[in-house]
Amino acid sequence: MKLNSICSSIFLVCLTIGFVGCKNGLDDYIPPAIQPHTDNGNGNPGDNTNFNNLGITPHQDGTPYDTFKGLIMCGYQGWFGTPDDGSLLTKQERCYYHYQEHGQFRPGVMKNSIDFWPDMSEYEKQYTVGEEVPNANSSPFILPNGKKATVFSPYDKSSVLLHFNWMKQYGIDGVFMQRFVGEISGATHKEHFDKVLDNAMESSNTYQRAISVMYDLSGAKEEGWKLMVKDAQELMDKYALKDRTRQRFYLYQNGKPLLALWGIGFNDTSHPTATKIKPYVDQLKLQGWSIMLGCPAYWRMGGNDCVSGTEHTALINLIKECDAFIPWYVGRYDYSNFSGTDWQNRIRLDISTAKTYANVVYATHVYPGGSDRNMHPNNGLDVENTDNTGGRYGGKFYWQQFYHDIKNGVEAIYVGMFDEMDEGTAIFKQLNAKDVPSNIYDGPDYYVTYKRDGSYDISTDVKTGDNVIWSRLATSLKVNFQGIDNNLPTDHYLWLTGQAAKMLNGQIRMTETIPDR
Repeated sequence: MKLNSICSSIFLVCLTIGFVGCKNGLDDYIPPAIQPHTDNGNGNPGDNTNFNNLGITPHQDGTPYDTFKGLIMCGYQGWFGTPDDGSLLTKQERCYYHYQEHGQFRPGVMKNSIDFWPDMSEYEKQYTVGEEVPNANSSPFILPNGKKATVFSPYDKSSVLLHFNWMKQYGIDGVFMQRFVGEISGATHKEHFDKVLDNAMESSNTYQRAISVMYDLSGAKEEGWKLMVKDAQELMDKYALKDRTRQRFYLYQNGKPLLALWGIGFNDTSHPTATKIKPYVDQLKLQGWSIMLGCPAYWRMGGNDCVSGTEHTALINLIKECDAFIPWYVGRYDYSNFSGTDWQNRIRLDISTAKTYANVVYATHVYPGGSDRNMHPNNGLDVENTDNTGGRYGGKFYWQQFYHDIKNGVEAIYVGMFDEMDEGTAIFKQLNAKDVPSNIYDGPDYYVTYKRDGSYDISTDVKTGDNVIWSRLATSLKVNFQGIDNNLPTDHYLWLTGQAAKMLNGQIRMTETIPDR
């Protein structure tokens, strides 16, 4: 999920000052604190001597996944590609899909899109940037040891198998496979995502990890919604999802395979309202799906990033008719304000309110941090960032969210994301900050221009005009690749996620500080 596609212009100012949550009008009211749903077994919620108690038996490895409750699931983009990975898309367009920016994959702000670099030490298939088919608009990225950096493609089955192996190794339950409605409308893009989904379905069976399809509705209109319904039926049939002997670990909820629809009820023109999408939800239910919705952070009261008035009422009604839902928090809070009274009271009441909706699972959204500066260099422009670790604070921000959400009574958690290097929210293995390649363009300096409509340009000369917010030399922006803290292993966030799954299910004690490893 792209930050620029999910945050409307009302969030641009918030992002500039470092992912601070916005407030307005009606939603300024913060209700008094209430007790969490669970007392963790002995009447003293959430302190570090207690175990969480969900009241259910934790999922046992090797058995089907019959409910989202008790699980920690990640979003899985699966959208990276390289010019010679064999896909129709990258072969036709000679591109580094979702690695590139402005048609290029080379050092330099806005000349590539990723903020972190993958730890490639375990990948069977690796691609050395700048040494593949000609005319790919790429050049090598040089590691501090002088070697050329490599990247991966999930179009290769071996890469996806490795990722699912990590999930099993670290105790992560599974993933929601992102399927972008706006992209599968084209044959070449669809072929890429079809192959990645094939790889993931096989990997799910191989490593006994939960899997579910999630349609991202960002930017899609009615023709896209119709396509989604058609595509969903094709997937249901292709993978025989009603026959649990075929895809044994496909995630079920309320007795049916779970299908997620992300992007309902946001206060912008890029996502459908509940009123508009409901007929298509009804069609999906008739196909035999249970439905999970991806909603705004302010879903409960409306306003801010969420629709208001009658459309907000329609959103709440649709949530109650579905089987699960999640909020979206990237860009709404960060390490500096998450544990404060505002967000804790808000999330606590969100959880308790959702539990009044019969047969609906509410999963909070947790993310490790964010950067998104290569594509959107205005993000964090005036925030000092000397350690280049993407606002993660060694995992303290990530663990803080797990701890407080579990303490507040949440029953399931959605991690965004497993592999999202573009915005810096990935939890899979990535290089330490000291080991990332240089992001300094080896040619003449150039100008990056940020416009009032939120778009960016690069040029050889400075730009001016009423539509320009700033136009600066690329080197002055100091956009470096981020990395895992140098004193931590590259698997740190995989390990933390697995520990959080144990804490959610009462298998380790509740602790506000990161447990010892």
